[in-house]
Amino acid sequence: MTRLQGKRLAFLGVFLALAMIFSYLEHLLPIPMPIPGFKLGLCNVIVLFVAYRMGLFEGAVLSLARVLLSALLFGSPTGFFFSLFGAALAYGVIILAKLSLSKRVTFVGASVLSASAFNVGQILAACILYSDPAPLGYLPYLLFASAFFGTLTGWLTNLISSRLEKSGILRG
Repeated sequence: MTRLQGKRLAFLGVFLALAMIFSYLEHLLPIPMPIPGFKLGLCNVIVLFVAYRMGLFEGAVLSLARVLLSALLFGSPTGFFFSLFGAALAYGVIILAKLSLSKRVTFVGASVLSASAFNVGQILAACILYSDPAPLGYLPYLLFASAFFGTLTGWLTNLISSRLEKSGILRG
């Protein structure tokens, strides 16, 4: 393993730890909303940053590892199923945004799109799991929340990215 590979792996480990801290905080501090499913999506800050600044493969590994570890530490099998569906769809949108729309989509845009996709994925998972289209009724509320919280996490991603770039931390 070269020095550069070791450094990238170390940074990926740090980012996974940060994503887990954010997951734990969201687990401890649920947002008081009239319907379930609302979250800040702070993990999206880390996943989006890693996908754009380190690479799509690294972002995918981080996203999957975070979903698995979160389910093991403070989740349930049902929660894992919902998170896996949501994260897979959200990451697919991040890939599309980065590869196809990178010149036109900022971190805020990519974050709103991926937050929306995450919620669509969770609703689809609920429809599949319960063999009922009733969860689709939550979708408009979740998409509204995605716009708000996705904007917030996109702004945070932009702030973190610019600060880390200026500091030179991620340079080889």
